[in-house]
Amino acid sequence: ADASAPVYAPPGWLFFVRNGALMAQSFDADRLELKGEAISFTPSTGTPIAPGVSFSISESGVLIWQGSRRQKHQLSWFDREGNQRGVVGPTNEMTIGYYPRFSPDGRRVAFNRNDPQTRNLDVWVIDLASNIPVRLSSDAGLDRFSIWSPDSSRVAFHSIRAGANGIYQRAANGTGTDEMLLKGGYNTFDWSADGRFIVCTSMGGGQKMRRNISVLPSFGDRQPYEIINGEFDEHNPQLSPDGRWLAYASDDSSSYEIYVQSFTTEGKVGGDKKRISTNGGNCPRWRRDGKELFYVAADGQMMAVKFNGATFEPPQALFKTRLMMGLTHWGIDYDVTPDGQRFLIGTLVGEPAPVSVILNWMAEMKK
Repeated sequence: ADASAPVYAPPGWLFFVRNGALMAQSFDADRLELKGEAISFTPSTGTPIAPGVSFSISESGVLIWQGSRRQKHQLSWFDREGNQRGVVGPTNEMTIGYYPRFSPDGRRVAFNRNDPQTRNLDVWVIDLASNIPVRLSSDAGLDRFSIWSPDSSRVAFHSIRAGANGIYQRAANGTGTDEMLLKGGYNTFDWSADGRFIVCTSMGGGQKMRRNISVLPSFGDRQPYEIINGEFDEHNPQLSPDGRWLAYASDDSSSYEIYVQSFTTEGKVGGDKKRISTNGGNCPRWRRDGKELFYVAADGQMMAVKFNGATFEPPQALFKTRLMMGLTHWGIDYDVTPDGQRFLIGTLVGEPAPVSVILNWMAEMKK
């Protein structure tokens, strides 16, 4: 497919990215049917692999988008003061983030990389000692959102491929073939430390077309089920290392904020929902000992929240990030070392594309 996941905008439009251009098309939410021809709001970049435009739509009718001017992108080390402390792997011209993920043993990083010839997005693994990347997936589709098995032996990922979208896994050393774990439009975000659950997101029903959070158990019937499926958009879920807490981003306060709920050994969430962020937030990550939760605030600041197992302290700003994908539901473009002292961040190199604003997109439709 050459289009991104759609975003529904009342009173009946779907917005999506196709070949690097922001498109809108009339949509019947009751029948789940598209109507008429798609309308382009931005010129196409001619990039068919991944979304080339970041955009947001408010209920008041404001449309904001930012193009994907071909910038270079580098996995870079930063300390807690925001000082760059080196790089990992090659610099790449990207149309989508690297989404780095440390292996539980701390020796390797799984990440995404575009093939320089085909622009195909694949999963790669790099050994931090040798700094040599090795391709893990090579399907002609879109492979992303890598997560590690607790013993660091396997990598699972979301794949969009011809006739077989779903969650796949493969040996982390690249041997063997891709094994489908679940068919359907599920995005992988975390693997519980006990190996019992893969935490993922899927598109919910209804007019708002929001994402819900589900778990895929490794036991029983091995069928996914939703654990958070309200009327709002919930994404980027992350389990605490002890498996007792689930952090995620949600827009139920009109802007995206970080929330935490308890998580049981049976794969359920409790009713003790706590808001952690105070001024917008997305992309949560836990420190390996569970005593700190990190996230990126609406202004791009890396935030740290101390946690004693029962109480979260007020967030503290660490440094300003420059994430490739920004605050997005498409994934988490950084990871943190087990001791919480260094961050591996997919970082932009060069100047970003300008931001464009339409105050009344419905009026533009009538022109």
